[in-house]
Amino acid sequence: MSMDSMSPSLLNSLGEGVMLANDRGQIVFSNAAADRILGVKRTDGPPEAWAEHYGVFLPDGATRFPTEAYPLVRALHGEETDNIELLIRNSAVPSGVLIWATGRPLRDENGQITGATVVFRDITAVRKTQEDLERANRQLLEMQKRQAEMSTFIVHDLKTPLTGILGNADVLLEGHDCDPVTRECLKDIREYARSLHRMVLDLLDVHMGEDGALELQRVQVNLHELLEEVRSAMAPRLAENRQELEVSSALEESTINADRELLRRTLQNLVDNCVKYGPPHGTIRIDAQPFAEDSVLLRVRDEGPGVPPELRERIFDKYAQVERDSTRHRDSRGLGLRFCQMAVSLHGGRIWVEDNQPSGASFCLLLPSADRAT
Repeated sequence: MSMDSMSPSLLNSLGEGVMLANDRGQIVFSNAAADRILGVKRTDGPPEAWAEHYGVFLPDGATRFPTEAYPLVRALHGEETDNIELLIRNSAVPSGVLIWATGRPLRDENGQITGATVVFRDITAVRKTQEDLERANRQLLEMQKRQAEMSTFIVHDLKTPLTGILGNADVLLEGHDCDPVTRECLKDIREYARSLHRMVLDLLDVHMGEDGALELQRVQVNLHELLEEVRSAMAPRLAENRQELEVSSALEESTINADRELLRRTLQNLVDNCVKYGPPHGTIRIDAQPFAEDSVLLRVRDEGPGVPPELRERIFDKYAQVERDSTRHRDSRGLGLRFCQMAVSLHGGRIWVEDNQPSGASFCLLLPSADRAT
């Protein structure tokens, strides 16, 4: 496109500023929007005079914009530029105007440069809004950080009294005779304290995992022994709900490289979830088997209502209150399954839920048998 083919009336109708320069670097046209944005009329002077006439600075507002870096000058040398940021400050716009400028060379039918054009727009308001949003976002992030730190401190300090409550409840239940009503109350106290203790540990580890501060303490873990440990630890909870836990493993002599404590708590959380939704006198099953050459597959299965397909991703969200059975167990806060997902992910594995047959849910954990976490 040549300079002669550009209609001044058309260019004056545009909302963006437009300037045209001839092949000698003289500005020969500026439209109405350009004059309004820049605050001054065009100058016939050479590029070296533009800085003084228009008041052209780098975005820092203190450094003069280099003459050779002007989009219009670069376009006269055949270079195309996009969204170059400049600050204009002069007597007409003393507070300054930020613009984005795009430059293009103009050529004749033989490809020879006959001039150049620059199109620019005022981004002052946009940039101010952007800076306000960034400042508000920083303030929000700082507030969230302080709240998270406070929550972590509070949650951490809850561990000690909860441990004391659990210990005293066990002593009273195991070493003292008491009437049936008192015994049931003590069982409730112990169960509520256990639930809160698990929630405290999960919340601490989820916070650490999200901050990248939770590190695996890997050891060689015998899966068969670990599953038996989980069964023993969950025995009181199962007995209270008149349920059974069956454990089977095709890996009795095999070990995997894993964080024993995190893996144990993951399995206990899954068993606890199955206890919650499984029917009285029902059976929960844990099994382990090899998968491919370097992985193991663990499944924790119940006989409850199952998990609808549309909810199978959401149940692992933090604080998600997605209930398999809407008629009960509204005390869930979604931390247990979120913790499980985080712990499995740290091991380089994955967790998902599918249907159990003939009924219920099957939580599946695929874990690498060696340390290859991503």
